[in-house]
Amino acid sequence: MTSLDQLLARVEESRQEIIALEQRLVRIPTINTGVMPTGNETALCHDLQDFLASEGIASDVLESAPRRGNLLATLAGTERTPSLLLLSHTDVVPIEDESKWRFPPFSATIHEGRIYGRGSADCKALLTCQAMAMVLLRRAGVPLRGDLTLCAVADEETGGAYGAGWLAAHHPERVGATYAINEGGGSPLHLPDGRLLYLIPVGEKGRLEVTLTLKGRSAHAAAPWRGDNVTFKMAEALRRLQAYEPARDVSAEVFRHLPELFALAEEVTAENVDEVIAQLKETVGDEIDMLRGVSRLTLTPTIVRAGVKSNNVPETATIICDARTLPHQDVAYLRGEVERIMDGLDAQIAIQQTALSNASPYDTPFAAAIRRAMARVIGRDDLLWGPGLTTGFTDSRFLRPLGTVVYNFAPGNPAKGLPLSMAHGTDESVDIEGLVIGTKAMVALIWELLVTPSD
Repeated sequence: MTSLDQLLARVEESRQEIIALEQRLVRIPTINTGVMPTGNETALCHDLQDFLASEGIASDVLESAPRRGNLLATLAGTERTPSLLLLSHTDVVPIEDESKWRFPPFSATIHEGRIYGRGSADCKALLTCQAMAMVLLRRAGVPLRGDLTLCAVADEETGGAYGAGWLAAHHPERVGATYAINEGGGSPLHLPDGRLLYLIPVGEKGRLEVTLTLKGRSAHAAAPWRGDNVTFKMAEALRRLQAYEPARDVSAEVFRHLPELFALAEEVTAENVDEVIAQLKETVGDEIDMLRGVSRLTLTPTIVRAGVKSNNVPETATIICDARTLPHQDVAYLRGEVERIMDGLDAQIAIQQTALSNASPYDTPFAAAIRRAMARVIGRDDLLWGPGLTTGFTDSRFLRPLGTVVYNFAPGNPAKGLPLSMAHGTDESVDIEGLVIGTKAMVALIWELLVTPSD
């Protein structure tokens, strides 16, 4: 049977195919505005379906709504379990000003070792790596013990209602697996001694939208004393939001591992976590600042509105806030915090939940398989590991209630000092070497879970 080293060598030999597939996917516009009709993911699914069919891999495209397609392709294992789901999404965020782009945003132009285009990094790079890994295993005729499923979904960028959420609700038997791997992590921290620290995000924060409505009394702006100008109440509400200090929380598993990983003299507590983060920033760099998001609720004003005409005293103001909660902080907890902040301002509070926060355990055979796979791919046995938490939301949250252990881990090029991918921004791009390494990582992970006999 083909060995893992031979498979990794074949990934290297397939570099041009990997590039071509990434370009092929990026060149299909799948812009998701969040307002139907939008997305056009079915077009990409059918194109990917044709690509997989040319390699002898059958797939299904399930539409949650017209043009909102989700692709599923499975290579059956002899024992069916453990099973692994390769999850990614096909939709991309809109482009605000195309004239600011160095290259047309759907041209997939190659420049200085990178492929430029909307979605090149988020999330068509991961889809490319996962699809190519499946194809290369199929070509090599590697027998699998458990089922391997590729799942490319719609609508992640606006919450997943037409994608992973819809599949989990209507086709749980197709997406439920022992393990699943998805976007949201995989970049190492570079330690001063030259070692690499990988944090495997085992869960994610919740995302909620808080709408505050404040009331005053309108009047002619030439006689403002006759009214009650609500903008002053809005200013006070914003001042309070800026001054808000959420309770520090170190319940995330990563904090239990920090003393060992960084040789800290004491355990991390709610009282010293800010000091620890500041200390680590001096030695590790700004990347460690993500621990701020893992250790507290964030409540960020993002949209403010007041007034209807310049010569009218405004009577209604609205403040919309983005809230990111830890796994154990529910809507009631958030409402209590907002009510405390707004005490005395008579603000109407409405809260809408966009993404549920949840997490998988870290001490699992899945995490061990990722560690072994990356050691083979990177060629280093001194990698450091720990659990992490994704501060944004992903589709992983839909699969955990199905009993699936899901990690957000999509590794790329671990080299230090690479240009930013600018995901969601102007000139989004992906490193070609990272695509090759990412494909190797998917191949090695599949090997460790579904080919190599378990201990």
